[in-house]
Amino acid sequence: MKKLSLYLLLALFALPFAACTNDESGVEGEVTEREFMTMFRKDHNTNKGDSEPYACGVKNINDIQLYWYGVHGCAGYQIRVGLLPNVSGGEQAWEESAAAGRLVLDTIVGPEVLDLLVKDLEYATSYRFAIRTLSHKGEGYHSKWYGYGDGRHWADWCGYDTGERYLTPLMLNVSKITKTSFRVNFDRVYATAGDDANGTMKENFEVDADGNFVFHYLTITPSPTNATAAIDPKWSKYYVSAEELAQGYVDVEGLDENSVYVIKAVNENVPVFVDAVYNTVTPRTDGTPGDPVELKWDELYIQNDSVPGANDRQAARLDEWLVNYTADATMAEGSIFYLDGGKSYYFHQSPTLCKGFTLATNPADIQAGKDKAKVFLGGTAVVGNAPNSCNFMFGRQPQTGEGDAEINVKSVIFENIHFDCPTAKNFGDGSATGNYFANMYSNGMGVVFSSFEARNCIFERMVRGFIRVQGAKRKVFENIIVENCIFVNCGYYDNNGQGYCWIDSDGKTPKSNVFTNTVFRGNVFYDSPRRAIFRDNNANLAWPENVHYHITMENNTILNFSTRSSGRYMFDLRQVPSGSTFTVKNNLFIMAKKDGDARNMNMAGMDIRTVNGSKQEITFDISGNYCTTTDTSKQKDDGIFNNGAFSAKKNSAGSFLSYLPGVVSGETNLVTKHTVAADGSILSPTQIFVDPCPPHTTTSATGSEQPEMHERDLEDMLRGMKFQSNAAVTGAEFYQKKVGSPLLY
Repeated sequence: MKKLSLYLLLALFALPFAACTNDESGVEGEVTEREFMTMFRKDHNTNKGDSEPYACGVKNINDIQLYWYGVHGCAGYQIRVGLLPNVSGGEQAWEESAAAGRLVLDTIVGPEVLDLLVKDLEYATSYRFAIRTLSHKGEGYHSKWYGYGDGRHWADWCGYDTGERYLTPLMLNVSKITKTSFRVNFDRVYATAGDDANGTMKENFEVDADGNFVFHYLTITPSPTNATAAIDPKWSKYYVSAEELAQGYVDVEGLDENSVYVIKAVNENVPVFVDAVYNTVTPRTDGTPGDPVELKWDELYIQNDSVPGANDRQAARLDEWLVNYTADATMAEGSIFYLDGGKSYYFHQSPTLCKGFTLATNPADIQAGKDKAKVFLGGTAVVGNAPNSCNFMFGRQPQTGEGDAEINVKSVIFENIHFDCPTAKNFGDGSATGNYFANMYSNGMGVVFSSFEARNCIFERMVRGFIRVQGAKRKVFENIIVENCIFVNCGYYDNNGQGYCWIDSDGKTPKSNVFTNTVFRGNVFYDSPRRAIFRDNNANLAWPENVHYHITMENNTILNFSTRSSGRYMFDLRQVPSGSTFTVKNNLFIMAKKDGDARNMNMAGMDIRTVNGSKQEITFDISGNYCTTTDTSKQKDDGIFNNGAFSAKKNSAGSFLSYLPGVVSGETNLVTKHTVAADGSILSPTQIFVDPCPPHTTTSATGSEQPEMHERDLEDMLRGMKFQSNAAVTGAEFYQKKVGSPLLY
């Protein structure tokens, strides 16, 4: 009843904002008066900022203090706290979450209570809050809910993110996964846990006299996504025996196929559950994929579609397909889905990737000569002066009970698809669209992907970045493979051509690794300015001995890589873990512009400075790369690079010569050779290709008067990038060796 008289006084000022008449029709011919709608106290309705002593907010990292305005004469207040997967769903999202058991709290307090401390919530998690005033007259007379808003209208929305959890030992992992079983392994040794310099883990987790983390029991339950999956009830609280602790694992059997389970290890000496839990893992049992499923355009197309632009572009919606597949335990992970060649599809909401699949244009249609299926990631129309863009999302936001669980995903594969966001805008249009091909929620769950692959695809108008991860949770990609793809009209997000990268890691935790095995092979990158191809946020971390970067970039054709400003390195990885390898072979780098075009022309190769780890090992396998430029002053070996040439003696491969393996121990292989004809004469881009230069010329270095300076029609680009069929070109060394993307030969 804290400060009740003050709250009621404040309520007198709040009532005009909280509600008007609140009259609604009840029984026919009768008017009922509902209670006034209260509101949570926050800056949007107090305008007091930090000076407000009774403002809602996060306390002590994972406690949230709520205050609300009092309503005179009411019967009390009902407060709801939820994890809502759809923050824009309004009342429907709340009611669906309540029905699905996703509410963290649903409680009623008396009329004298005007505050509530919600304690011990999950760390690094987004929570939504709602409240209504209760009437003595009963259900039909309660006020409307405050907080059911869609997240865009601040007057009717309340949400807070709890703080990040302290460093957590990655004690649990799962192996030997079958259709009906898996093995839960526990590595309890503190010495190998990867603690920070301050010994944070020992401060927050109990370590016994033998140097082992202490835990007593496991909880293994079906994931909320398949709540009825089979499991023996004993696993809901399974005390691990001394023998099982000694062997380091337990085997769990009798599970359902293709189902996700949530596993936690708990130290019962710790009274608060969220602090008693070590890392959480969420394995999926195996299943047997059936025959490929055809996603027929005429079955998915919606006549009179409510999504703007969908009918104009003759696009069929894919959102429901992916949602249903992810939740359907009868469809095994790794299922294959075919789209109709020559047809268009779209996603309206950002689709989540938390169950492996292959999405491809039907191979029979490709063999028949049909175009790749088009998939629009939003962008079907401009709504409210902005494109309705979206992007794939790695993983998802947590649901109740999942804590800091990681999502384990097998392979996500895209083949022979033309991805586009047709109405997306770059910086030259005045306001760039912040879209990616794949991104992450900042507060999303950790993810482990067996592979993320794109083959024979086309990507247009992914403006801000291609693949980006973020957030405090662990992110591991065992393989990222991008082969024989075309990138055009991507970037640029700001005047310097930055935004994010082709692959952008956030460098948040040393146990993350986006670059475990990253392969870019056979691709065409045409004039799409970005910050880098590979970047880890210049992280300087204490990587465990088993974390290495293995990056391969070979047989790519890259024209005008991020020319707008200097220092945009392809490899922007200043610190790397020991044991890393970099393979850069048979790429063709091009800088081209028309005569009289005043645009900046910069290109940078590599910025690698430090090898972290006890062994100080790094391997560069660099050879067979060529370059060509229309700038006559740079028509020489390595001339295309303003800085960061692979052979450079500072902050590049050339500065690590003592580490190079014997097969490429000499400096010659590090040099990027300029293209020359058989007779030794220089070959410029306009001599090699039919029409390689960007079509829109500028009169200034940044092209401020030419918003289309980095844009080109896809078909026109492919026409212009055909090789000239004369002996000077076809007899040249680079051509004979088929350097660059095979898509252009």
